[in-house]
This record gives sequence, C-alpha cells and structure tokens, in this order.
Amino acid sequence: MRYKIGFIGGGNMSQAILSGLTAKGSPYELYVCDRNENKRHFFMETLGVQATHDYREFIETVDVIVLAIKPQGFPALLAELKPLIKPHQLILSIAAGIPIEAIARGLGQADNQIAIVRAMPNTPSSIGLGATGLYGNRATNDTQKAIVSTLFESCGVITWLQSEALISAVVAVSGSSPAYFFYIMDIMAKVGESMGLDPESSLILTQQAMLGAARYSQEAGIPLDTLKKNVMSPKGTTEQAVFSLERDHLDEVLQRAMQAAYDRDQVLSKEIGDTIV
Repeated sequence: MRYKIGFIGGGNMSQAILSGLTAKGSPYELYVCDRNENKRHFFMETLGVQATHDYREFIETVDVIVLAIKPQGFPALLAELKPLIKPHQLILSIAAGIPIEAIARGLGQADNQIAIVRAMPNTPSSIGLGATGLYGNRATNDTQKAIVSTLFESCGVITWLQSEALISAVVAVSGSSPAYFFYIMDIMAKVGESMGLDPESSLILTQQAMLGAARYSQEAGIPLDTLKKNVMSPKGTTEQAVFSLERDHLDEVLQRAMQAAYDRDQVLSKEIGDTIV
C-alpha cells in the first residue's frame, strides 16, 4: 500500500522533510498546500510534489495530515478540520507548544480516540542534519509510527520519547541548542580576530572545529568526558582552557540556559493550548 501524506503549510520544515523524501525517492504519495504561489511552484517543479492552495483538495483522501503552520493558527485550523477528519487518519504536528490533548480537543475528540504524533525537529533538518524528538499517543499504531520515522529520518536522526512531557526536554537539548552553538561560535570567531586572525579565517576555523568535534563524537564511540580528556595534554593549552571554563562554572551557565528553555516551553504549551476549544 502506498500511503498518502498531506502537509498543511509549506514552510521551512515542510520543505526540509519533502526535500529529503523526494531526494531518496519517496515511498509515499505527497501533497502540500500553501497560499504562496512561489512555494507551490517550488514543490511542484523542483520536488515533484502535488501542491495546492486549499487543503480540502486532499484532506479526506490522505492517511497522514501534517500540521505545519504557526502555533497561533491552530485554533482556527483545528475548527476547520473537525468535520473533515476520518477515523483512520494520523495527525502529525510539528508546531511547538501545542499539547496532544489540546489538538484532540480542537478536533472534537478524546486524545485516545484519534492518532496524534507530536514532533520537535530543529533547524539543521533543512540540510539533512536535523534532530527530532517524537511522541505518539496511545491511539497511534506501529504502522503510523513507522511512517513518521521515515519522514523525519529523511532529514536527520530521530528518537521516540516515552512521554509527551519530555518534549520540553527535547526543546532544551536539541530544539533550541543550534542557537546556543551559533552564539558560542560567534564569540570564538570574534576572539580569534582579536588575537590577530582575519575574520574569514577565524570563522572558517571555528565552524570546522565545531563540525569536526560533533562528527568525531558521533563516530568515535567514546564517552564525551573521555574525548575531552584525550585532548587535554598535561600542562598543555587545552587543559588550561578547560580549567578556565570549569573555574567560571560553564556547566552551571548552560544548565540555567537549558532550564530557561524548558520552563518557557512549559508556559507556552499551557498558554497556547488554553486557546483551543
């Protein structure tokens, strides 16, 4: 059976997923709707995906409905979808801050009556290097989970979560963290300039060091603490740098930052969820 998947919203994440799928030869029949004519042209001409300005053209025939619009648009969209949803369909949300219970409520269902999956991808998904946390409610079956896995594996790595509450932890660890790394890289590149490197060289070296460290940590199969110690020759340059970071309690700084991201996601989930009736 060739499953049909329809995306409501053609933003960056939809483009990332659909680009990844079509590059590898999609096993699914794909649809997308977006009001922007240029985006529809991209999907049709570049990716070969059927695109329309109105999701009603495919909504009743697809097996998976991907909600890929801004969270603020959910109350109105769910109210529109409520009379159109079929019992066998899976609802896949890639919007931050919308709990499964609120999505089900907006569709006039209990959250154990309709299959719903929440996905928390991050921006590197747009170049195939994303990290996505996934959670499916009790109504989601193994076939539906396999479809979702294929979607997000097309643009990076995935992990299935044991509870929806862990979505906030995913936000802190991988959803928001590209910005942490960009911030650190910006500081490093500027310090390199202050030490005499030209701006281009300092940026290139910083970017490659970050990329290489991340890739090496994936492929080496060695604990991160051991990797760190392996670079720290006794009385060497790296040891002095790490000792400085430890004296300034970088671990506590990062912990506070990640906790702030976690707490904010919890607040937003309640605030946005409460707007759905």
